[in-house]
Amino acid sequence: MEIFVKALLGLHVIAGFISLVFFWLPIFTKKGSKKHLLYGRIYIKLMWVVVSSAAILSIKNLLIGHYSQAAFLGFLALITANPLWYGISIFKQKKGVEEKFLFWRFAFHTAIVLSAMGLILYGFYLDGKGPAIVMFIFGGLGLTDIPNLVQYVKKAKPQRPAVVEHIVAMITTGIAAYTAFFVFGAGNFFNDLLSGYWSILPWVAPGIIGTFGIRYAVARYEKRKTKKPSAPKGEMALK
Repeated sequence: MEIFVKALLGLHVIAGFISLVFFWLPIFTKKGSKKHLLYGRIYIKLMWVVVSSAAILSIKNLLIGHYSQAAFLGFLALITANPLWYGISIFKQKKGVEEKFLFWRFAFHTAIVLSAMGLILYGFYLDGKGPAIVMFIFGGLGLTDIPNLVQYVKKAKPQRPAVVEHIVAMITTGIAAYTAFFVFGAGNFFNDLLSGYWSILPWVAPGIIGTFGIRYAVARYEKRKTKKPSAPKGEMALK
């Protein structure tokens, strides 16, 4: 069992590190080009390896009593899997919203909201000490998914273009990937470098930077869309 865990952890680390590089490659290649699609496919497959292994490692941490790590790692895997799936599936909904799409969308959002509530309750259980502040932060982040849950209960189609939804979803996966890297991969480095409330910085910095990145990317796309009415091609090929 120990060998399996070490092998899984090694796979998780390697796939995670490579995905951090491949996250940027589609961004800096022409949208819809062969390179963009190729790099995107590789990134998505790497991230599914990361998410799957993280979910299993989360269960392992739960079984050995590392509850805080299990809670955070499991939640991070969930909020990464959601946009990773959604960012590609949204392109298939141009002719109408499929029931299968609605089911999985509803399932993801329900799981995120319930998990977020669980994190907040766990934070209170810890009496606001230790990792409690992180549980409150990410629990609150998860609760912001409630409007999305309501939207899909009503079976409403997303109002934004599929390309914009894709951009937001993919950057969101990058936020999750870099958060995991700063917290777990480079955790010891930041623990020595940062102290007190500053120790929260690695947990929240990717989210803050990523939010600005999303706004910039969406604004840039909309600006190009205004100048060039024709819709970008090629995104449908990402699977």
